[in-house]
Formats: sequence, C-alpha cells, structure tokens
Amino acid sequence: MSKKASKIAHTLENLLFQARWILSPLYVGLVFALIALIYRFILEFIHLVQHLGEKDPHVFTLDLLALLDLTLIGNLILIVILAGYENFVSRIDAAHESDDRP
Repeated sequence: MSKKASKIAHTLENLLFQARWILSPLYVGLVFALIALIYRFILEFIHLVQHLGEKDPHVFTLDLLALLDLTLIGNLILIVILAGYENFVSRIDAAHESDDRP
C-alpha cells in the first residue's frame, strides 16, 4: 500500500472511530427517558394505592403487572445506556473504581 493510500485509510479509520461520540446524546436522551419512566411509575403507583380496596382482584393484578412492566423497561433502558456507552463510546471509569459495583 502506498504512503498516500495508507494516510487516507488512517484518516478514514480515525474519522470512523471518532464518530462513536455521535451516540453520546442518544444515551443522555435515554437517561431523560428513564427519569420520565420513573415519574410515570410513581403516578401509576399512587393511583394503585388510592384505589386499593375498590378494585376487582383481576384488575389489581393487571395494575401490578403494569408496574412490573415499567420496572422491566427501566432495567432495559439502564442496561442499554451502560452497555452501549461502555462498548461504543468510552470506558466508564467511575464504575470500575466504585465499591458499589455489582
């Protein structure tokens, strides 16, 4: 490979590698989506508690499943944020240095 072709290839590879930072705003957006999901969970939980004795057991079970769905969606969003950011954007140093790490 000639020197010029090698330089072009290196420039292209560098550009592609730096393009990973384009994903950062998407992960920040997912953090805000997670906050909105927590807000929605709180509203659903308050509604469930307010009407606790009035509901049919089947409806109560469905409401509990709705809370479970919101929780699982929140877990999925968090997994995508952490894994995607660390795999494609940058290493999360705070996670590696934390005593709270699972």
